[in-house]
Amino acid sequence: MAIVCWILWPWTSLFQSNNIAEAKDSEYPARPITFYIPYAAGGSTDVAVRPLLEAVGKHLGQPIIPVNKPGGSATTGAMAVMNAKPDGYTLGAHAGSHVFILPHMEECPYKDLSGFTFIMNYGKYIFPVMVRSDAPFQTWKDFIQWARQNQRAAKTGLIGGRAQTPQGWAMWEVEQREKVEFAYIVFKSSSESLSALLGGHTNVDATACSPSNMEYVKEGKLRILVYMTREKAPGYEDIPSLQELYGIAASTYMGVWGPKGLPNHVLERLDEAFAKGVKDSNFIDVMNRMYTPVVYMSRAELNRDVNEMFKKGAKMLKILRAGETKEKK
Repeated sequence: MAIVCWILWPWTSLFQSNNIAEAKDSEYPARPITFYIPYAAGGSTDVAVRPLLEAVGKHLGQPIIPVNKPGGSATTGAMAVMNAKPDGYTLGAHAGSHVFILPHMEECPYKDLSGFTFIMNYGKYIFPVMVRSDAPFQTWKDFIQWARQNQRAAKTGLIGGRAQTPQGWAMWEVEQREKVEFAYIVFKSSSESLSALLGGHTNVDATACSPSNMEYVKEGKLRILVYMTREKAPGYEDIPSLQELYGIAASTYMGVWGPKGLPNHVLERLDEAFAKGVKDSNFIDVMNRMYTPVVYMSRAELNRDVNEMFKKGAKMLKILRAGETKEKK
């Protein structure tokens, strides 16, 4: 009998150890969570996500520590998330470009999205097409007519280029529909693009809404012709969108992801906490001041949307690259 007890004891101890580990793990989170922001401090993603993390941390009972990790067109921060241990203590921010565009680029270190777990979406950027108030066209219809008569005269400011941005995709689709051709000028930041428009170096700007450019709209120095996104700036909802005119919409994301393989109990805790966090008044106030609407998407909604856009991204880049190659010849 003593022999039997001696043989069973190690296995009984092992089961008890596993139960203790599972019980401890079920208390997630038991320590602070690291959150990688793939852009520099002070940018729109950085400013928007910090109050959200503060609110979510309160619901989780542990702080979420934001860490800026820019570089590689946001892939440096993405790789830090993908390579992290899937225990829920390393998460990160994702945006549209490095979800459904960058994986199709040769220089991107990840070629698909299988290394990530999409957790939620908390906002959407607003992409307007802006011109100076002294432009020779008052409406989008006027602009298209002018562009037909003045091919490539519409010098359009973009950040990242036509093939690398949802704005570029949307403008390209307009070109195909309306039989017009725009000229694109690429900038490194929205401030550079705005300065070029105000200075007359470009006559069209296709970047995101921001407090800076919207202040000029309020002052009457700039005018919004159309929105490339479904979302519109408060107070300017009467301006049409490409979705309303053509069924075209530039897709954007402001979301949270983690490495693949996150346990179900971790995901459930994060689902609950982020669903509550997006209702935080301070977070909503910051988003409103940035002209960035709060758009909550659950895991199921986000995964469905992302998968569709990822497939579209592959097709769009193939078409646009073929066009660029033809233009060079």
